[in-house]
Amino acid sequence: MAYRFACVLLTVALCAVPALSFSAGAPNGACGDMIPQHHTDPQKSAAPYQIILSKKQIKAGEGVTITVQGNSAKDTIKGLLCQTRVGETPVGAFDVPPNNNYIQKLDCGNSKASAITHKKIENPPNAITFNWIAPKGLSEQARVYCTIALNGGVFWVKHSSDFLKVN
Repeated sequence: MAYRFACVLLTVALCAVPALSFSAGAPNGACGDMIPQHHTDPQKSAAPYQIILSKKQIKAGEGVTITVQGNSAKDTIKGLLCQTRVGETPVGAFDVPPNNNYIQKLDCGNSKASAITHKKIENPPNAITFNWIAPKGLSEQARVYCTIALNGGVFWVKHSSDFLKVN
């Protein structure tokens, strides 16, 4: 009897692991390494997503539109965490209207709107678009990094865009 109980308990625990993901957005604790706390390892294969920038070069204080898009219709986005970085340092701020159905701003550390993350997504889209604004005084090459989740157990960490020149 104790053996059966242990087997049932183990089965329930293993089935619950995908449910431990954060359905309403990444926690602040994921800001640094961009690894979601999904209690499973990230995918090692190439991400089936693209991070598309509307421009390759902008001036400090200007914005760029960013689209995260699956390579096929089945490559939907259930979870998302994006930051724009120079090296490993997050820079700039994201501009997301409060009525956006899929994403919301995330304050990492003391930086307002320094990341975006997903809201609770019932019907995952194939693409999500948002804006990023370069800080005044920045004169560097930046990159957008996104952790993208197909679901709670299948995700890719720090997928990167092409470089964006800011001057």
